[in-house]
Amino acid sequence: MNTLFPKKQDDWFPSLFGSGLESDFFNRFFGEHTFPQVDIKEMDGRYEFTVDLPGFTKDDIEVEYRDGYLEIRGTKEQNQETEEPDGRYIRRERSYGTFKRSFYIGDINEDKINGSFKEGILRLDVPKSDEHRGGRRIQIE
Repeated sequence: MNTLFPKKQDDWFPSLFGSGLESDFFNRFFGEHTFPQVDIKEMDGRYEFTVDLPGFTKDDIEVEYRDGYLEIRGTKEQNQETEEPDGRYIRRERSYGTFKRSFYIGDINEDKINGSFKEGILRLDVPKSDEHRGGRRIQIE
């Protein structure tokens, strides 16, 4: 039972001058590398992708189909700075991260892939096809 909880309080919460409370808390429980949650539903003649991307914008995301794989990539940069007329900074924070998810979906009708992004959720409608094609980048609305 001793291993369930840290022995010292500063093992549980980071200090003001250490790493960030939010990032430390989540990194301790979910690991440092997080990937967006993806739901894939197979329907008659198509696949429906729903990808949770909170904090991302449409311009942060790229979707590409090539050789049977659908690849979703994202890059996010965040600055949190406050300007003080005098004094000194005790702490300044910036974060940067990328992710890449690939899914093998086989041959599809790549010309009819539709994508939309609204309120942090990417939706892709991917029609199946019997015919093999090369690959292309998908435009997100």
